[in-house]
Amino acid sequence: MVSFHNIPDMRKGFFIVLSALTFSWLILFSGCNSKNATTGTLTIQIVDYVTNAPVSNELVYLATSYKNLKNHVWINSLYTDANGKAFFHDLTPIVTYYDTEHWENYGAGQIYAGIDETAILYVNTPVGPKK
Repeated sequence: MVSFHNIPDMRKGFFIVLSALTFSWLILFSGCNSKNATTGTLTIQIVDYVTNAPVSNELVYLATSYKNLKNHVWINSLYTDANGKAFFHDLTPIVTYYDTEHWENYGAGQIYAGIDETAILYVNTPVGPKK
């Protein structure tokens, strides 16, 4: 014979176990987001417009305005890797302008907090090094 008088106790036990599991899950996984939500990243790939090949070992300049870019007031500069990419990390959310050492072409973009941005700059007008 099946007794149904223990059903309220079974429900109570089920909710206690469910609450304990939920609480444990919140404690274990609440700190897993390691991404910095106050800065963003920018990856700039330099590509030769004529050959469509990545431009490696090219110095990329980053500035906060077009005026600063042209006056050589840069907030950062990096060389591109073998794939023509320069990785700028931990940038504050601002509008950035970017240029290269041996090409006249430039670009601009907005940095957003917590977002990884990618830009491709097609270059086709070579110049001498910036002094």
